[in-house]
Amino acid sequence: MILKVVGKELELSEDRVIYWSDKEVLFIADLHIGKTSHFRKSGIAIPTGIIDAEIARLEALIKKYHPKRVFFLGDLFHSDLNHEWTLFDHFLNRNSTVEFILIKGNHDILPKTIYDQSILKIEEEPFQLDSFILSHHPLIKSQLKQGYINLCGHIHPGLSIKTKGRSYLKLPCFYHKKNQLILPAFGKLTGLAKISPSKEETVFVTLNNSVKEIKLNKH
Repeated sequence: MILKVVGKELELSEDRVIYWSDKEVLFIADLHIGKTSHFRKSGIAIPTGIIDAEIARLEALIKKYHPKRVFFLGDLFHSDLNHEWTLFDHFLNRNSTVEFILIKGNHDILPKTIYDQSILKIEEEPFQLDSFILSHHPLIKSQLKQGYINLCGHIHPGLSIKTKGRSYLKLPCFYHKKNQLILPAFGKLTGLAKISPSKEETVFVTLNNSVKEIKLNKH
C-alpha cells in the first residue's frame, strides 16, 4: 500500500517495514534480535530456529527492495551480547554494499566497541532525513513540526479486530497520527500493544500478503 505523507510516497509493506522508493531507503523498527537467546538463558523454552527465520526475513527484504540504505528505528538487539549478534553481523557483511544505520533505542545497550567492529553506523534520536524525523520513541507533540513526519517504533502497535462470533484477532499495524507514523515491530517475539486510535488517526493492519486500511467506527 502506498501512503503519501509530506509530499513523499511511502510503501507500507506486509513485511512490517516501510520502503521509500524515491531514495531507495528501507525503514525497520524493533527487531529485538537476541531475544530468543535471552529467553532461553532465563529458562523459557523458545525454538532455536527463530533467529535463522528472522535473518532470512531480512535477507528477503534486501533481495526484494535492493535498498541503498536501511534505517533500523531502535531496539535492534534486545539484550546483552550473545551469539545472535554474530549471526546478524554476518548478515551485515553479506550485504556490505548497503548502508545500515541504527537509530538507538532503549534496548540497544551493546558496548560501543561491538558496534565499532561492525559496518553498522550509529545515530542518536532524533535524526533528520529529508522531511522525516527518525527516532525510536515516538516524539511528543511539542517536538513535532509542520512539514515533517516522525517515523518511529517502540510501542509495537496492534489492533484488535472482531471476527465471527465473539473472538478477536490482534494484528500488527502501522499507526498514522498527525505528523507521525509508528511502525509495527518487525520481530516475531515482540508482542503487540493494543492501540485506541482517535477519529483523526488512521490504522493500516498487516495481513499475510497485503496491508489494509481499517475503517473504524469513530464517534
